[in-house]
Amino acid sequence: MSEVPPFVDARKPYKPDRSGWILGQYKELVAAIRFLSTLPLPGSVRLFRTDADDDRLFLGSAYFPLVGLLLAALLYLLVWIFGPLVSPLVLAALLVVALVLLTGGLHLDGLMDSCDGLFGGRSPEHKLEIMRDSRVGSFGVLGGICILLLKFSLLASLKPSLIVLALLTILPISRWTMVQSMFAFPSARATGLGAAFRQTVTRPRLICAALLSLIIALLASHIVGLILWFCATLIAWFIGRWITSKLGGLTGDSYGTLAELIEVILLLLFTLLCFWP
Repeated sequence: MSEVPPFVDARKPYKPDRSGWILGQYKELVAAIRFLSTLPLPGSVRLFRTDADDDRLFLGSAYFPLVGLLLAALLYLLVWIFGPLVSPLVLAALLVVALVLLTGGLHLDGLMDSCDGLFGGRSPEHKLEIMRDSRVGSFGVLGGICILLLKFSLLASLKPSLIVLALLTILPISRWTMVQSMFAFPSARATGLGAAFRQTVTRPRLICAALLSLIIALLASHIVGLILWFCATLIAWFIGRWITSKLGGLTGDSYGTLAELIEVILLLLFTLLCFWP
């Protein structure tokens, strides 16, 4: 039986504050958009500090797939505008650059830091120390170049109509795998943003993100979307397990790494499925 809040007549049925719940979900959604993109939205002082007693951390992990859908919709506008005017190579380059700009290079930066640490360090502590360094090493540069090159070439191999379906399917799924990994694997550091963000990922938020990404994938690409969703969930678990074996857990950079790797892997799978004889 739920506890009756103070100053409420216990003889009357207690009804949750619906307006408070809606405001909380709005905060979660805006927090997700602000965290995963560079889209201009109200800052934390205007939006999140509604009263002095509310010191909760809003990450919006339940709505990560919706942010992926929003990014895909913005990229669709580029396809619609420039698709008939430029070659597939130019269009693919525009999409890759636009995606980096819309995300602020957040995931790409995490991938490059992870490459430096995972392939350059000797012990878990040394790897984490390298990843904390803001300077980018040779492994990070090579990792970033490889990811961008693969993403560009895979997008260039698809027709504009297929590019739209791929983006609408893959970007929400890749954001779902970030939530999955936050929930499934421990944090490599006791403190830091990664550890703080992980604490906000509850089971209901995990289920919400999973269902949202699955529904979007099914609506966008039907059976192909279903296959990609299951493949991404499984692959992300294996990648997360491998990183955990190297670092003792995941960091904020690891989540960005997962997003970038899943995007490229799913683009490859999408291309193979579309051209399957």
